[in-house]
Amino acid sequence: MDSVVKDTSARQRGLFTGRVENLKMQQGILFHNKDIVHKADFATQRQLTPQLIIAIPLESKALMTYGDVHRLRSCRYHRSDPIQATAIFYARPDSVQGAAKAHVRSRSIVLSLSTEWLDKQLSGAKRQGFERSFCQHLSRFDWSLPPHLGQMAEVLNLTNSHNQAEALMREAFTLAVWENLLLNMKHQPLLSEPQPKPQSTRLKIFLRQKQVDEMSLVEMASELGMSVSTLQRIARKELGMSLQRYLRERKLHQTKILLEQEAISIQQAALMAGYQHTANFITAFGKLFGGPPSQVCGVTNNPHDGQPE
Repeated sequence: MDSVVKDTSARQRGLFTGRVENLKMQQGILFHNKDIVHKADFATQRQLTPQLIIAIPLESKALMTYGDVHRLRSCRYHRSDPIQATAIFYARPDSVQGAAKAHVRSRSIVLSLSTEWLDKQLSGAKRQGFERSFCQHLSRFDWSLPPHLGQMAEVLNLTNSHNQAEALMREAFTLAVWENLLLNMKHQPLLSEPQPKPQSTRLKIFLRQKQVDEMSLVEMASELGMSVSTLQRIARKELGMSLQRYLRERKLHQTKILLEQEAISIQQAALMAGYQHTANFITAFGKLFGGPPSQVCGVTNNPHDGQPE
């Protein structure tokens, strides 16, 4: 299961200082604890598996976006202010994005509860209440934590001890937050549900995914829940060209950047762009950019590099 707050590579690049903990407790529960200061403008995106996310921002001006639907930015001005928690249900894999400006401090706890763990916990009236509130992908529920849970969150966030007592306290906190969520769902309506996105918007979001380049039109249409003819019609209207042409040109743009920035041969660039024959790649490249790829990468990348004399 992926983590909302973990970004080890960013820490290695020196983009923030502080502490990020990703702790596995009982089977199906991950406890993410963050207290960091961003040293530079920061952005990250990743995929999450099906799960229930409970986000508890403590001190943060960072922006978190869950599945291109829910945006959370929380900043408490006084320690006495109630802590707001947000539960978001991922019924299927989807993205989470984070962004923050330099010198911003971010403190938060995020609980990740797997669908397997949820199945074991829910039965009877509890299941009915849960499914009523979290009836679809990215359903959301907001509520205020009671003071005693807010105080526990503050203590756990500022504690980096990994002894057995602290582990038991984290587990007790997680279960208490879960029970408090169920209790609040009995008395409050669902505060916000994602509205179905227009087909054109769903297509644009879908095209951001890298795996699209390896998919057939039939696979893309199936993933978007539409027919191939509808997919092609919407793509032509939104992109101004056929979807096949758009994807070909996108690959050419990507290889142009690689030719400019990386030491790759034109033959390698042709393969990356999906061309088996270098000559066809050179022709397509020239039509799109008005000149051969050798003008981009310089004379060191000969189109016959790697071929026998």
